[in-house]
Amino acid sequence: MAKTAPEILMTFIKLEKTSRMPLYIQLYEEISKGILNGMLKAGDRMPATRLLAKEFGIARNCVIQAYEQLSIEGYICSQTGAGTYVTQIPDKPKIRVDHCLQDEVISISTNELPHARFAMQDCNRESFIPFQASVPSLPDFPFKTWGKIAADIYRNIHQYYLGYDHGQGYLPLRTAISDYLRINRSINCGPEQIVVVNGSRQAIHLIAELFVKKNSQCWMEDPGYNGAKTALAKFGAEICPIPIQTKGIDIDYAIAHYPNAKLAYITPSHQFPMGITMPLDERLKLLNYARKHQMVIIEDDYDSEFRYDGRPFAALKGIDTHGNVMYIGTFSKILFPALRIGYMVLPNRELAEKFTLIKAITDRQNPVIDQAILAEFIREGHLNRHLRKMRLLYKKNQDDLILLLKTYLGDKIYVSKAEAGMHFVLTFKNATHAEQIKRHGKQKGLTLYPIDHLSLQFHYPDSFLTGFTGFSFPQMEAGVKLMKQIIEDELSFD
Repeated sequence: MAKTAPEILMTFIKLEKTSRMPLYIQLYEEISKGILNGMLKAGDRMPATRLLAKEFGIARNCVIQAYEQLSIEGYICSQTGAGTYVTQIPDKPKIRVDHCLQDEVISISTNELPHARFAMQDCNRESFIPFQASVPSLPDFPFKTWGKIAADIYRNIHQYYLGYDHGQGYLPLRTAISDYLRINRSINCGPEQIVVVNGSRQAIHLIAELFVKKNSQCWMEDPGYNGAKTALAKFGAEICPIPIQTKGIDIDYAIAHYPNAKLAYITPSHQFPMGITMPLDERLKLLNYARKHQMVIIEDDYDSEFRYDGRPFAALKGIDTHGNVMYIGTFSKILFPALRIGYMVLPNRELAEKFTLIKAITDRQNPVIDQAILAEFIREGHLNRHLRKMRLLYKKNQDDLILLLKTYLGDKIYVSKAEAGMHFVLTFKNATHAEQIKRHGKQKGLTLYPIDHLSLQFHYPDSFLTGFTGFSFPQMEAGVKLMKQIIEDELSFD
């Protein structure tokens, strides 16, 4: 890049100062769209933050925040003493109106149950034991606020439609979700594209019903979410394990080994369980491949709201311009598991109607009153306030747990600190120690989930999925001491 490259004009940027969306997010989205649409090209020099702030009459800090997020996601880069430039990224998909998924929908499948290795042991009541993953901090949930909203709704329950509501979901909730996603996940969708479901698992089952054919191949992150493997295999899919690399799912490996796959399940914003965030160049590579090969991508965005370094990354769905991505989100992890409300974002109204039909066959609808409470909780701003509070708390929890592990276990372990999410990966440097924890941990009241239990082909025998969000400091300290005791007790019998 030439250091003397002229700064580009940003006349295509439109900011709405009266909008509820923060200005720095608007600016970030306008610039990222400009890069993806070719208005800004690799090597273009970005205006200085001070000049851009003056041009649009906004605070310089807004421009700095937008530039920082664009830099994190790989859209721009800074050169000391030379300015900020648009980076080189792969060929960008061009926007079109039609969607490739419509013709791929098939009739409901009735294939056999999956192989036993995909079976889930989730029928029992859940116990919150350190260091179980994806456990929210329930004592910090604003139950008084939730209860007040619920009381107001029940007090005025006669104003609600108390018959069977639309199977697609309570319209005010779908509208609230649409607004929330636009601001927080850079997904521009309308309520007509959203289907409310009973958590992410139901969403994956519905997708499998409509899109899986007998023996059709599906790329699956390995290690990856067992619930997705179960649902897809149940409807006849051939699960194709794809290794995880430093940029997330290994797309080149997937293409080379399973070129006939028409379905992919991925967790790009925070890979489960390894915690990797897929960078922009890999996201565009995947979208371009999906567009050319008519591939359906299931994006499970299960805990992306909790990012501890900068604001959450834009969802893959947010840059999908051909309708290849079906997005899944859930409130079970960010609020409380018993709520059992999730949602799907489909490429268009027609697909949403098809999914509504098969959901209605299964369970008719989600409870309207629960949806109404959640809709008000979001609309009144309580969700965003709660998320901001939890990000700070969970970041501290992670720092505390890592300090405890280093204090009590020293050089026996290695921790892959999480940039986002509700867990990190804990690895024992001595394989014997890992085996001891597997054998004795659960029976002594300790939950460390082996990564290998999530693997089909690519294994991590000495690593564990370790949750840090739902436990107090004393609980975490007791858990770490228990780990130390297990290791020391075993050694005493050698």
